[in-house]
This record gives sequence, structure tokens and C-alpha cells, in this order.
Amino acid sequence: MLRGQAGRRLVNFIRTKWRLFLIETLMVVAGAVLFVVAFGPDVYEVQGAYFKGELRPALGGRTVLEIPPLGSLIADTHLGPVELHITLQNIRPDALGENLYPKVDPNLFRDLEAKSRWAVAAFIAKQIALGGLGAAVLFWVLVRPSWKRLCRAGIFGMLLVGLVLGVVLYTYDRSAFREPEYHGIIAATPRVMHTADELMSKLQDFQEKSDLLVRNIQALFEQAQRLPLLGATAEESTRRVLIVSDIHNNPFGLDFVESLVRHFRVDMVLDAGDLTDFGSPVEAQAAAKISGFGAPYIFTPGNHDSPEVMSFMRKLSNVHVLGGQVINVRGISILGSPDPWAWEKKLAAADTPEQEELMLQQQTDGLRAALQAAEAAPDILMVHHPAVAREFAGEVPILISGHTHRVLVEQLDDSWHLNPGSTGAAGLRGLQTTSEIPYSAIILHLNGTDQAVVAADVIKYNALSGSFTVERRLLGHPEPEATPVMETEPPAPRPALSP
Repeated sequence: MLRGQAGRRLVNFIRTKWRLFLIETLMVVAGAVLFVVAFGPDVYEVQGAYFKGELRPALGGRTVLEIPPLGSLIADTHLGPVELHITLQNIRPDALGENLYPKVDPNLFRDLEAKSRWAVAAFIAKQIALGGLGAAVLFWVLVRPSWKRLCRAGIFGMLLVGLVLGVVLYTYDRSAFREPEYHGIIAATPRVMHTADELMSKLQDFQEKSDLLVRNIQALFEQAQRLPLLGATAEESTRRVLIVSDIHNNPFGLDFVESLVRHFRVDMVLDAGDLTDFGSPVEAQAAAKISGFGAPYIFTPGNHDSPEVMSFMRKLSNVHVLGGQVINVRGISILGSPDPWAWEKKLAAADTPEQEELMLQQQTDGLRAALQAAEAAPDILMVHHPAVAREFAGEVPILISGHTHRVLVEQLDDSWHLNPGSTGAAGLRGLQTTSEIPYSAIILHLNGTDQAVVAADVIKYNALSGSFTVERRLLGHPEPEATPVMETEPPAPRPALSP
């Protein structure tokens, strides 16, 4: 009888202790999970990019990479009841630019890996500490245990979180992102990647033939030297001005400009805008090589540029950013101002035609006020939008614009209106067209005594074929005479392209 009662007491004791252990364990687990979920998310910087990392309970181990507003990538990367959620929150372009421009930092990838490891280690340490703290806090609130039991609960919470994260790290498979699930706009990535492959193929074709650029421009220069210029008795009596526009962040476009500057020994470069594509500081820093061109570079920002681009360009020693006043560079007076959308934070044009007309009219009014305040009419007026340039026909001898990506030489009253087309072949959009868009520019010849227009050399370079088309137009006559300087395989007809 006693033996039976003792056995029942033992069984009841074990059951009680076991139930108590389970309850305490559940409290520890609940406290650890609660604190990790509530306080675990944190933001870490890796080479100028800010990522928010957090752990969430889940039935299966997977990683969710959020890239707002594009969507998310999801992959089954590890074992364990934990979902690793990573959100790209911000990118600091100036930090990225320090490592990418003017050339890629050779230690970039080593530093990136080191900082990534540090961020992961800091994240893990925080989660483990929160696991122990959460377990101890919840255990203390519900049980009010002794300090010994409280410390034991905290240690158990830390071990629990550490064990789970250890399993995650040990089983983590980065290659799972080779075939992720796509959600949101980013679901179009497979199609975009196919397009990117085509773009890279075209870029490779260009790079393989880019060595022809220098050789052909040298040949162009030698051919052009043999042609007389109307109203010029000697080569020294003329001034050469290189007119470019719409480079659109194309590094090969800048190479094209540099080659023309070097071989034709121009007195200055006039850029009618859209040097960049998105107006980001990173793109602006890619244009730092302009400082080594060896000639003054006069720049009027376009609708794809931005205040950040203007600020960066002003720091280059040979660059003059037109701001609505007449400037004098090497004896040539120039007036111009930034495109109205160069001050905006968005790339899109006006919401309505009426708004666009109003903004362009405001730019025109500002330039006309500067023109009236000047002691004499400038030699050149340069803006990005052709509509603004045409407003000054008959008031300024030379009008320069861009924006349309189409070469234009036209006479308006007593003025010549010049548009060099796209010196960057419309940027990446040019690579996406079925017909090749040429790299184009104009070399304007001015009389060295009174800056009167003498001639314009319209230069087009077809990168994929390696061919040039150059035409000299004598602008001293009422109707310009065109003289071909060198022509090989004229470019295919160009499709319409939105600037």
C-alpha cells in the first residue's frame, strides 16, 4: 500500500515538474521570439547601400529580398522555421561614386565582403542578445523567479536563438537565388535580362571596333585640312568650336568628344545638355574625364540633368555652366541657361502641354532680359530645347540646341540654328533600337576677327560599322553649300526616338 502511494507521488511529482518545465520553456521561447521580432530589425550600411534585416517565424526557411518599389525576390535558402527578410531602404550615390568613379576601386569587392560579414555578425549578435533578454523579461513578468532561475531562462533564450541561427548559417545556400520567385514589377526581370544580354552583345561589338574611332578621326582631320574655307585666307584665321549634345551618360560618347577635341584642336566645346540620363551624382562623376579634355567646356544643362549634375560640373576647372548671363570665353561671348526641368527632381516633362509652354516661356523671358541687359548681343545663344532657341532668331547670330537627337542646320532670318543630334547615340536607348543611331557632332568654323560664321562640319560616326559620314556646309552663303569631306556607308534610316 505504501509502495503504491509512493509510486503515485513520484509519478505526480515528475508530471508536475515536466509540466512546469514545458510551461517555462514555452515562456522562454515566446519571450525570445517576441523580442527578436519586435526589436530585432535593424538597418546596416554596406558600401553606400542601406539594408534593413529582420527575422520572422515561418514554416520553411527562405530569404525574401525586398527592393521597393520594384517588388521582391524569394528563394528557399536554408533549413529552420525562420524567414530572413532583407529590405533595400536607401542608396547613397556619393558613397557609391567614390568607389566607382573615375575608376573602380581595386579593393571594392574585398571591402564589400568584409563589411557584409561585419553586418551579418552584428545582426546575429543583436538577435542572440534580444533572445536572452526577451526570455528573461517574460519569465520574470509571469513567474517572478529567483535570480538563478531568471539567469537560466536568459541563457536558455540566447542558446535557443543562437542554435536556430547556427542552423540557418550552416545550411544557407546562396545559389538558390539563381532561380528565385519574382513578385511585383521585378517579375519582368527574366525578360529584362534577355534584353540586357542583347545590349551587352551590342556593347561588345562596339568595344571591338572602338579602336577605329581614333584612326578614322585622324583621317578625317587630314581630309578636312585640304579643304578651303569660305572667307578664310589661312587656317589660323578661323576658330573651331565643337558642338555636342545629348551624351546621355554614354562613356563612348565622351571618348568620341575627346578624340574630336584632340585631333581637330578645337578652341572650346559647347554642350547643349543631357550629359546624364537620370541626373544622379554617380552619372555626373562619370563625366569627370571632361576636366582632361584640354579645352574650355561650356555646358547648358538639359531636362535629363539635375542640380547635382550642375554642382559637380562647376567643380571641374575647365567647365563653365551657363546660368542665364553672358560669359566670354576666349573672345567668344555666349548666353544660355539650364532647361527648366534641370531644376526638377523628376525626369518627366510637364504634365500638360500648357505647363510645358509656360516653363519654356519663363526660360525665354529670363534669357531675353539678360540679352537686353547686355552691352552687345552675344555671338552664341545655347539652350537645350529648340523651341527656346528659335525665339531668338534674328537677334543672335548663332543659335544652338539639342533635345531632339536629330542633326539640324537651318537658317532663321539672320541667324543659324544648329543641333548636333545625339553625341552619345541616345545612350542605352540607342542600343535598343533595331537601326543604329550614329554618334554625331558639329565643328563650327568662325572667322577669327569678328566671329562670323564660316562653315559647319557635320560629323556622324556609326560605331558598329566603324564608318564616318562628314559633310562640310559653307554657311557664308544665303543657302549653304554642302561639301562631303569623307563618306563611307551612310547610316541606315533612323527611327523616331523620344528624347
